[in-house]
Amino acid sequence: MAVDDWETRKAFLRLTTEEEVALTALQPIMAQHVDELVAAFYRHLLSFPDTRKFLTDELISTRLLEAQKRYLLSLVAGSYDRAYEDGRRRIGQVHAQLGLIPEWYFGAYALYLSLLEPLIFEKFHIQPAKYVAIRIALTKVMFLDMQLALEAYIEKSSEGQDYAVKQLAGFTRELEQGLVQNRHVLSETQQQLRLTERVAELGTLAASMAHEIGTPMNVILGRAEYLMQRTDDETMKKGLAIIATQVERITKLMNQLLACVRRGPPNFGPVDLRGVVKDCLDAVEERLSRHRIQVVSEHDEDLPQIHGDRDQMMQVLLNLVLNAVQAMPESGTLRMAAVPEGAQHIRLTVADTGHGIPPDVLPNIFEPFVTTKARGKGTGLGLTVVLGIVQEHGGSITVESTPGQGTTFTLLLPRVASSLLQ
Repeated sequence: MAVDDWETRKAFLRLTTEEEVALTALQPIMAQHVDELVAAFYRHLLSFPDTRKFLTDELISTRLLEAQKRYLLSLVAGSYDRAYEDGRRRIGQVHAQLGLIPEWYFGAYALYLSLLEPLIFEKFHIQPAKYVAIRIALTKVMFLDMQLALEAYIEKSSEGQDYAVKQLAGFTRELEQGLVQNRHVLSETQQQLRLTERVAELGTLAASMAHEIGTPMNVILGRAEYLMQRTDDETMKKGLAIIATQVERITKLMNQLLACVRRGPPNFGPVDLRGVVKDCLDAVEERLSRHRIQVVSEHDEDLPQIHGDRDQMMQVLLNLVLNAVQAMPESGTLRMAAVPEGAQHIRLTVADTGHGIPPDVLPNIFEPFVTTKARGKGTGLGLTVVLGIVQEHGGSITVESTPGQGTTFTLLLPRVASSLLQ
């Protein structure tokens, strides 16, 4: 992180130079009581089985407690610069390597605040203005430390996620190469068996990721929401909201990953495609209005029903429409049309006038983790889910795109057989 970014982080918490200086008034208190503060911290750790196991190793416990002494003394040193940031990040990385979860961080910070509060009050209660200023400054610095500790933990968790993503991509490439190399040898049955095996492996990996990443993410989200309820400081609330948003983004990735490989069987029946389109547009009406997107919806009045799962078709349309909205951030036109195609299919088109898909990306657009969106704006799994659903419905989907002019997705979906309508 650049120095400017570090200063921006402090500015976001409204940590001023005056407050940094004010905290130096706590140096005598901290020096006098640091041993008893750390001792209380040690007793607190011993009361929990998950943290007590780290203290069975004398070397680890000694280093941990010495590190806590250094932490408390530096907390009131009055110098919150790049070196301070680097030190906090190193502490967070060590904690992550030991397996200490964010719940431990929050407990430690809450304990120190509760122990320091009466000491600060005893020293400065006759100076109310100074007492309040120091108390607020200390809370801000601790929130700053919590941010850095959480980021270190999330970065550590992301290492496992990145590994799993690479594994998933490797499975996909292996599957494609194997099918190409053996297409003249394997029967259709054998190819399907190979595909089923690989999808099962993907499902196992995805489920493992969901467990390993989902549990700590839920802890982080729960604690962030708890702290948002306990503080009246709007700046603090905004910082915690950012943490919650990022956790929800990771959770969304996990859910999409699971949707790719563990989607339940469709609940087939007659589906009015016009109704699905209307419900989809109603769901994104606010976004369409915000991005000044004009909608042109064209459907035959007597459009036959399709044979499908209504909820899954809604998922398909939402993915395609939201992609179109993101491709037209300033304005544009979204066209949706459904017409009969021969005697057995309905042709549905979803077209936008957005930035389009680069020619080198277009052939792979339905593959996992392929996306044209900016980093952090998309996972590259939405169209993979769309393809899987359409294929399960016995349909097909194609895409045409011209950079700078727009993209058109065309779906062919099976009509309800006349015998099912009688």
